[in-house]
Amino acid sequence: MNIGLHRAHLALPVALVLILGCVLPIGLLFVFSFFVVDMDTFAMVPSISGQSWAQVATKPVFAFLIGKAVLSGLVTAALATVAGYPVALAISRLPTVWKGIANVVLLTPLYTGEIVRIYAWRIVLGSEGLVNSVLQGVGMIDEPLKFLLFSPFTIHLVLLFNTLPFMVLPIWISAELIDRRLIEAARDLGARPPEAFVKVILPLTTPGLAVGLFAVFALAAGDMLTPSLLGGTSGATSMAMIDNLFGTAFDWPLASALALSLLGVLFGCASAIAWMLLRLNGARAVFRGGLR
Repeated sequence: MNIGLHRAHLALPVALVLILGCVLPIGLLFVFSFFVVDMDTFAMVPSISGQSWAQVATKPVFAFLIGKAVLSGLVTAALATVAGYPVALAISRLPTVWKGIANVVLLTPLYTGEIVRIYAWRIVLGSEGLVNSVLQGVGMIDEPLKFLLFSPFTIHLVLLFNTLPFMVLPIWISAELIDRRLIEAARDLGARPPEAFVKVILPLTTPGLAVGLFAVFALAAGDMLTPSLLGGTSGATSMAMIDNLFGTAFDWPLASALALSLLGVLFGCASAIAWMLLRLNGARAVFRGGLR
């Protein structure tokens, strides 16, 4: 009983932060979504018509922007998995000292602000940037490559760079928890390295992979600065639309409905991906082992 009370007391600050920082703002957005804007006085008045929700549901532009956010998140999550999984496994096999160095190198880009990283990429990928200058200098191209900047390629490249640590870290942690004797047993039973990876390592790292996919998908799909500053004409996003509705247009009800719709879709997609991975036998084995 005393232990239960002690744990409950420790959970109170976390619960308070979640309520004030997450539940309360979402609740306010839900309430605002049922208001309408009086154009004569530019004030919001309550309404039960659900006008804002109807606009989000019927206007194709909102479905397009939400779908674009989902696609961007999925593409970035897939790229981060392909690029980050081998890195995470390689780090897990390093000596302890080198693991610390690898951790610092992995997190160093996050020490700078996102806006700084974006403009650094603009310098590198611009028409007169580092990449085009080198390629022209060695004679590989005659004129700057236009697709390197202000294109979907640039958006996903920078999103991958910004979110890669959030994929590598959880997979690395899962890889550290694997009992090496399981891998040795698989090899003793005749499994080749690819077979040992598919049947032992991959299933046992699915919890970390699920966490990484959830984090990268959410961060990439909800990013506004990267598409706006690097996407050119293809940089329109639902987040930019929400920002414009809250600020310039002063249509808080529609902005609230769009924000909640986007939140629901993204959370549902990310949760479905994580749920499917965590249903695998390897993930179940990890959790059963952790509960003993």
